[in-house]
Parts: sequence; structure tokens; C-alpha cells
Amino acid sequence: MTDLMVVVTHFGAMVLLAPFALLVAAWLWYAAGTREAFLWCCCVAGVGIVTALAKIYFAACDLRLIDVHSPSGHSAFAAIAYGGFTVVAMSGSHSLRARLFRVGTALWVLLIGISRVVVKAHTPGEVIVGLAIGGIAVAVFALLYRGRARPPYLLAGGILLVVALVALSMPNQVFTLESWLHQVARMLLPYKTLICL
Repeated sequence: MTDLMVVVTHFGAMVLLAPFALLVAAWLWYAAGTREAFLWCCCVAGVGIVTALAKIYFAACDLRLIDVHSPSGHSAFAAIAYGGFTVVAMSGSHSLRARLFRVGTALWVLLIGISRVVVKAHTPGEVIVGLAIGGIAVAVFALLYRGRARPPYLLAGGILLVVALVALSMPNQVFTLESWLHQVARMLLPYKTLICL
């Protein structure tokens, strides 16, 4: 079970999802227009910024709210990347296939979050906070997205297949920004009384 979760957890890695998000942005710019591509980039960047600031804040202030010390970036990025992609890929569709795809995506993102707990990278509270950050971004994107062009199913499936192949070939240790963010938090410790509420 743990070995499977080690594989699943890679599907939320930033080194995998950042290029995936850029591919989605390029397709949106080409097929749906500059506004939709810009909206997508703002939502993805927003997740990155909010998650990074939350990690720094919790580390610097040493808060233990619902056992949260470092919100899960894997969970947040999985939510916006796969959830946002689903918004685009199933835009305007209310078919059974679209509904099943949406449910499947939600379950997949939840499984990535669970994998973070199983591999002992995060606590359940940290995963919940990460999913909330990404989930809010998906909701904002879905609310403001006006594009009606959908990528052909073969293209959408091909992109997801490439993501899967890359994730499956990733080594167990992948690059993260966690240590850098903790260094920033340590630099802010002298100002703890100013920034921590």
C-alpha cells in the first residue's frame, strides 16, 4: 500500500504540475483567448503564492492550528492543476461522461492528498489546508472561466498520459521548495512578534 502511495504522491509534485500548467496555459491562449489563459495563470500562481506564504507563516510562527505546520503543496497544486484542467476539458458539458470525469478528478486529487499522509510527508490537517487552497482556486477559475472551446478528447487524454508516464518515471526524491521556504521563515524569526497574530 505504501509503495503505491509513493507513486501516487508524485502526481502532485510541482516539478510535474508546473509544466503541465504551462501546457494548459498555452492551449488556452491558442484556443480560448488571452483572457482565459491569463485567468488560468493567475489562479495557478495564486495557489503557489498562497501556499508558499502559508508555509512560511506557519513555520515562522510555529502555530499548531489543527496540526498544521506546513500546508501540503502537493495537495494544493493537484487540486488546481487537475481540477482546472477538468474545468477546461469538460467546459459546458453535462453529459454522463463529463460528470464521471469530474467525480474521478475529485477522487484522484483526494487520493493524492491521502498519499501525502501515508508517506508521512504531511498531517491530515496540512492536507486539508492544501486541498482548501487549491479547491478555492479551482472554484474561482470555474466561476470566471468563459471559454467554451474544449481540447479534443485524444489531445486531453494524451496530455494526461504524458503526465502519468513522467510521474511514474520520477525518482523517489524530487525537488521541492520546502527547505528554502523554511530558511525564509527562519530569517523572519526576529520579527515574529510583528508578523504572528
